[in-house]
Amino acid sequence: MSELVSDTRTFLRLFRHSGYKDMHIRLGDYEAFFASPDGAANPLLAGEVTAGVDAAPAGDPGADLIVAAPHIASFVSALPVGSTVAAGEAVARIELLGEEISVPADRAGTVSHVLAEAGALVEYSTPLVRLLAA
Repeated sequence: MSELVSDTRTFLRLFRHSGYKDMHIRLGDYEAFFASPDGAANPLLAGEVTAGVDAAPAGDPGADLIVAAPHIASFVSALPVGSTVAAGEAVARIELLGEEISVPADRAGTVSHVLAEAGALVEYSTPLVRLLAA
C-alpha cells in the first residue's frame, strides 16, 4: 500500500471521529476534501452534480435522476436495473474504512443504469446510479 493511500486513510479516520464538518488538505500535488453529510459542498467539484441531488426538477416523471456518492469510498453494489425504489430507499452501497453505508434515492424511481463498477474508488459526487423518475 502506498504511503499516500495510508495517509489518506489516516486523515479519513481522524476526520470521521472529529467534530468537523469538512476538511481540506493540500500537500504539494495531493489535494483532498472530506465532508460530513451535513457539511459544506465540495469546493473542488463546483458546478458538478452534488451528492444526493437529483438532476431533474421535482415532480418531473420520466426525467433522469442521479444518485451520487456522498463522499469518497469504494463502490460495493447497487440495485439491479429495473428495480423500483421509493424516496429514501437505499439504491446503492459504498464502503468507507471497512463500514458499508447505504446511499438512498432522494425521490422514487426505477433504476435505469448502474454507473459505477464494484470495487471502484468513487469520489465525492461521483454518479453511482441513474433512475428514471416515477
